[in-house]
Amino acid sequence: MAFDYTGLRDSAVAPAIAEFGDDGFFLLPGESVGEDYESRLNDDAEVPIKCVRTKFTKAENNGTLVEKNDLMFLVSTAGVAFDPKLVNRFVTDCTEYQIVRIDPLKPGPVVMLWKVHVRK
Repeated sequence: MAFDYTGLRDSAVAPAIAEFGDDGFFLLPGESVGEDYESRLNDDAEVPIKCVRTKFTKAENNGTLVEKNDLMFLVSTAGVAFDPKLVNRFVTDCTEYQIVRIDPLKPGPVVMLWKVHVRK
């Protein structure tokens, strides 16, 4: 009998982040459409998320990869149908951030949440 990682994520991890977290969204850049002579950009897409701000560990905050004003968020995967990438932007509390690093927390076959390192 296999362990139900999806059930754990949906019954424990996602509700905890939803209860204690803040609203935010991933901002996906628009894409070019049409021919070169008629090219235009689609609007950016907003994918709503729930997130919790956390602190960097001592190993992460070693003075090389983490800058003074960088932040770390735990982001729920509930309702997000894509894997975020560095080209996406992260928005919470009306502030837009550049994504520096994304670490999926995946103890089994299902991603429970993402650790997202951001910078202004």
